[in-house]
Amino acid sequence: MISRRNFIKSAALSVPIFVGYPQLPPSDSNGPQTSIEEIYANAITIDTLVNSGPFWSVKKAIEAGLTASVMDLPIYPRNTANALKALTDWSASFKNPQSNLLKILKASDLIAAKQQKKFGVILACQDASILDASTASVDNYNIRNLDVFYDLGLRVLQLTHNDRNSVGDAFREKNDTGLSRLGEIVVAAMNSLGMIIDLSHCSDKTTSDAIQLSKTPCAITHAGCRSLNRSLRNKTDDQIKALADKGGVFGVYDMTLWLTDRDTTSIDDVLDHIEHAVKVGGIEHVSFGSDGPALELSISAVLEGLKEYTKSNLGLPGAEKMPTHCRVPELNTPKRLFNLANGLAKRRYKSDAIEKIIGGNFVRLFKDVCG
Repeated sequence: MISRRNFIKSAALSVPIFVGYPQLPPSDSNGPQTSIEEIYANAITIDTLVNSGPFWSVKKAIEAGLTASVMDLPIYPRNTANALKALTDWSASFKNPQSNLLKILKASDLIAAKQQKKFGVILACQDASILDASTASVDNYNIRNLDVFYDLGLRVLQLTHNDRNSVGDAFREKNDTGLSRLGEIVVAAMNSLGMIIDLSHCSDKTTSDAIQLSKTPCAITHAGCRSLNRSLRNKTDDQIKALADKGGVFGVYDMTLWLTDRDTTSIDDVLDHIEHAVKVGGIEHVSFGSDGPALELSISAVLEGLKEYTKSNLGLPGAEKMPTHCRVPELNTPKRLFNLANGLAKRRYKSDAIEKIIGGNFVRLFKDVCG
């Protein structure tokens, strides 16, 4: 008889779809129940948005059982020159055998990272401004840049960050016109290359345009549910459902100022948004993207920075009120996905549902889009 561990290893690339409501059976049901430690140890765990750079010690992340992360390039402003430099730095780090980093280009690389006990890096950038100003009316300069970034390992590209760019509108704009003509070309080119289109910061119309136009599933790697918190930084139920209907994955973030209007926060706020997204989009289409570093950060320092941001933008989308919190302490650790899994188990989620949310769903998406 094949063991549970070997079954998961052999089936990980296909990530089968399990049918049923994502709750555990009653506590008095017959038969042994899988411990959260075993679920976590066997799972491929992925944080779908992390902002650490290429030069850091991954030992704690590996020891904590984190298989891989979608890694935003650590650059600002996000332009072509800075993106090229950041990708060059990442290349140097991958070549260093002491780094224990593994560049993830296809789904089987995620299996290799798990087996080899390396930390998998899915290279990403949160702004298509790295493609430079639009030249779509005269040549394919922007798409040539996209090709270069793909060849250097970039596999996830967010169409816009906070501000409008030549590809489309972001969530902060007062006029939402959606994808530009260049944006439509970029979506088609990313489909052709096998890159994941990220819509986390995009405006409502840009989000809907891209989901409708894309021939492959899209991702929202880090956001919340607008039904639970009305910030325009979050996504509507219609957008979450449209994303899921085409095979995409919605990652709930640990940016608690956009999860609840209460003056205090807890892991329940993150779990509430996950649970709502599951009800809207289905268990096969939800993940977790912390939107923070791979290890830990100073919550007080981040909160002060967000307060300064809010002062400059008070009343605008994403700065609706002065924040009193920004992170859940239990998720501000390399073991964030274990703690999240434990929280899901306490809410009676089945083991297969937990495995999907902490990584399996993104593995499936990555396989569908990137191969």
